[in-house]
Amino acid sequence: MTDAEALRTARQGGNVFGKALYGSGEITLKLMYLESREVILDLYYQPAPIMKIFGKGEAPTEPSQKIRMVVEGTRCTASYSEDPIKTQEIDVKEENLQKTEFPDDKIVAAAKRHALRMVRRQIGKVATAELSSMRSIYRPYYVAFYGKYEMGKRIRYLPIEADGHKVERVL
Repeated sequence: MTDAEALRTARQGGNVFGKALYGSGEITLKLMYLESREVILDLYYQPAPIMKIFGKGEAPTEPSQKIRMVVEGTRCTASYSEDPIKTQEIDVKEENLQKTEFPDDKIVAAAKRHALRMVRRQIGKVATAELSSMRSIYRPYYVAFYGKYEMGKRIRYLPIEADGHKVERVL
């Protein structure tokens, strides 16, 4: 996404009220790289409790499935990623990086919660998830600041994905 496309998106204000209040005012764009975590989980499917009573089914020793989740570092919300995330290394100024404030265990818990919610409809089985691997990735965002940008003063802002990938939560 180019600067002009990001500015056009920022002029739309995010919603109808934002466009009416801030669409014609001063907008400052800043390119930021926000940390996200790619979490890969091993899923184990346990037999349902009723099957254990009748002696059918054993606890699995190997993972049944691997699932890739992406957890945003700013809000600690997880989303499913079907394909591997393509990354590249670039040099960025330190002031343009925003690292996550959340501890690793909270990030892993958010990924597990979302993954188990997705697969809980497996008939007759109970899923458990264990961490396989985790890595940090930095996604580029244009942050549009509306109005005069002053330190210590509240300002309305809108993050716009600069890489073109939208993360949508449907669960």
